[in-house]
Amino acid sequence: MLLGTQAFAQTTVNAGYLNSTQSFSGSDSVNSNGAYAGVSFNIPIAGGLGIAPGVYYSMITNKDGVSASFFNIPVGASSTFTEHAVNVPLYLNYGISLASDTNVYFYAGPTAQYGLASTTKLAGSVGESGGSKKYNNYDNDNYNRFNVYLGGGIGFKVSAFQFTVGYDYGMMNLYKGDNATTSHRSNIKLGIGYAF
Repeated sequence: MLLGTQAFAQTTVNAGYLNSTQSFSGSDSVNSNGAYAGVSFNIPIAGGLGIAPGVYYSMITNKDGVSASFFNIPVGASSTFTEHAVNVPLYLNYGISLASDTNVYFYAGPTAQYGLASTTKLAGSVGESGGSKKYNNYDNDNYNRFNVYLGGGIGFKVSAFQFTVGYDYGMMNLYKGDNATTSHRSNIKLGIGYAF
């Protein structure tokens, strides 16, 4: 049985756009853009049902800044947030054949995420002078680098190519400090893949 399962399993290389929103209780949310890439391994179970573990790398970033002029002297300040992570999804999927070599499938399940690096760069300038400093966000013990997402989406497979749209919601509170403050992240993903 295991040999038969291996024979029908498919490896897919995926990459795509990632839009990530980090919400904070009692304040506005922060929106970041980025990308992801990785591989998944779809194992058929029965009929159109399958299970797909995978490993992905993701990167998100956002930049915010203000500028003004005082007595004709330009003044500016900016902040750039960048985060890198490894993600391990375990999706259950169900496919429906639409035509020859064309399928639509639905997927859902958990994704474990571990933050590899997270930095915030602060920069300021007055006239021709300026400076910047980069901070490691994980140096703050209150910022959690581990998260578990629950989500799902829909995909279309045309021959060996796959197109997906998905959404994940982070179940873990990313802020471990004041109990009155909570922070959660949600992701929208648009991807393309190729199945071998």
